[in-house]
Amino acid sequence: MFVLDAAGTVIHASDEFAAHLGADAAALRGRPLSDFVADGDWPDVRGTLDAVRRASGWENHRCRCRLSGGSGGTAARATEAEADVEIEFSPYPGGDGGGGDDGGEGDGCRAPGSDTERVVGSLCREPSEPTTARLHTERDRFDHLFDLIDDAVIEFEIVGIEPVVRAVNPGFETVFGYDAAEVRGESLNDFIVPPDADDEAVDFDQRTADGKANHAIVTRQTAWGRREFLYRGIPYSRGDGKQYGFSIYSDITSQRRAREHLQVLQRVLRHNLRNEMNVVLGMAEEIREATTDPRVDHAAVRIAQHTETLLRVSEKARTAAAVLDDQRPDEVVDATETVRAVVEPRRTRFPAATFDLDLPPSLPVSVGPKLAQALANVVENALEHTPDDVTVRIEAKRCENDATLRVSDDGDGIPEIEWAAVFGDEDITQLSHGSGLGLWVVKWVVESAGGRVDYDRRDGWSTVELTLPLADESR
Repeated sequence: MFVLDAAGTVIHASDEFAAHLGADAAALRGRPLSDFVADGDWPDVRGTLDAVRRASGWENHRCRCRLSGGSGGTAARATEAEADVEIEFSPYPGGDGGGGDDGGEGDGCRAPGSDTERVVGSLCREPSEPTTARLHTERDRFDHLFDLIDDAVIEFEIVGIEPVVRAVNPGFETVFGYDAAEVRGESLNDFIVPPDADDEAVDFDQRTADGKANHAIVTRQTAWGRREFLYRGIPYSRGDGKQYGFSIYSDITSQRRAREHLQVLQRVLRHNLRNEMNVVLGMAEEIREATTDPRVDHAAVRIAQHTETLLRVSEKARTAAAVLDDQRPDEVVDATETVRAVVEPRRTRFPAATFDLDLPPSLPVSVGPKLAQALANVVENALEHTPDDVTVRIEAKRCENDATLRVSDDGDGIPEIEWAAVFGDEDITQLSHGSGLGLWVVKWVVESAGGRVDYDRRDGWSTVELTLPLADESR
């Protein structure tokens, strides 16, 4: 293996490559690759290098040429080295940017046109017996995965513009309801693509033919009707000039329908609950104003109190749904600024409470604006279910790869029935739906960002600790 800079100069060479040329690795460094390539072969080698550098994504290119040891090789070794060899050139993986037009994330391999446009070269050899045995082992492992995975997997060849089925796994037969013998050798699209999705399928097939991966939520036809799938398309080649690919379909119909049903029920419930409770609250106030009977007045007060509790629960459910429905990717936010933004308005609302903050000047974390909602729920829980003169301590610090936010209060603590359901293994039907719902929002927000929530009660202090992914400067 060897590495070339943008000018085609060798900046690193392995001992094995140097030995092939009959030279010392250190003697190769600083010399142009053209010194070691037979004169008549250099144009092909240079063209292959240019193709690698012009590629928009991660592409390998090969060429055949004759290598010699140049002035540094022995005559005997040079004779052996002048035999034809095949070299594979690849983008250098340590570059500083760049991205391919692959419908996904950039490849991060290099910055096209810059002086860091390095290329890695390696000699291609015929597989040795151990290598051949390893390839057989890898194939056996793949076949095992192919057969046992529950998702539907199809191996196909692009013929013209059609994905012709070459093999399907048992999962495909179970999920789509078609026998392997029935679809093998046929166009996959004829069996599973609904008429209104033809254009979409053609686009996917064209991307596969171009060597690009696919990833989408799609609707496909099964023997029992339409279903929704998470679709992933993976192209590959066998070196025979043809283009192949794998399609993987994960059935997500039930999950998506359940989510849709839940969203509709939540909206109807929240809307109706809020409207009806506002009517009840208004009637309770009218009763209080019209009665002189202490017992009736007491009953009206109780009605109003419980109605306001239900309205708060409805509002928390609305907030929870908004947070959970937010599908935007996580962003970097400053946890220190978020803590201050959450605490400041509550100093006015809870004048008897004491806030003790221990925060670094800045603490970037990867969780996005939803952190404010989670932290607000923790602080509200510490303020609303404790005496008026409660002390709330908030500490933030940086760890190796994480940041921790600790919110502590000297109140009575979270009731066991609530924290055991949220932080433990208790049945969730036992939680109290007032403060408990807020704690669930905290858990969902933090865990969706790859973090963790812990609760501890010790020495008269209750502490909720949020562990969040620390965002470094590159993010």
